[in-house]
Amino acid sequence: MYEMLAKELMDAIEQNGPVPPKDKISESIRGEMAVLRLLGRENRQIAAGEISRLLNMTTSRIAAVLGSLEKKAFITRRTDPEDKRRVLVALTEKGRAFYAERKEEVRRHVKMMLMRLGEDDAREYVRLMKRISEILPEIAPQQNTTEETQ
Repeated sequence: MYEMLAKELMDAIEQNGPVPPKDKISESIRGEMAVLRLLGRENRQIAAGEISRLLNMTTSRIAAVLGSLEKKAFITRRTDPEDKRRVLVALTEKGRAFYAERKEEVRRHVKMMLMRLGEDDAREYVRLMKRISEILPEIAPQQNTTEETQ
């Protein structure tokens, strides 16, 4: 039961989508693991510019993150044969394995947390997180407008 709730919670968190550009989320959260999570979730090659757009990160920040991931042999970068201006990024087997290990580690921690909450509170927590995941994309544009008018 807790295994299923942990998976549901992680799925809900991953479905949050792009972070609003003016959000005050830590750069470490939006760095290497964000790129690995995106590539792992999409399971395809993605253009560096698209990664930048999807994660709401500057192209220079993405270039730095990709450089670091490439040095670790977690990703490959290659020029798009159809458009020489585009750089395609893909997970390597090492990167895929690292991402899977980290995801499993997080799942174990989430499962332990849910077990400590107990069944009723764990179900309620997952229900609320799913609901928040549904609401966040709806209010993201409003957040930016509100911040700009304050």
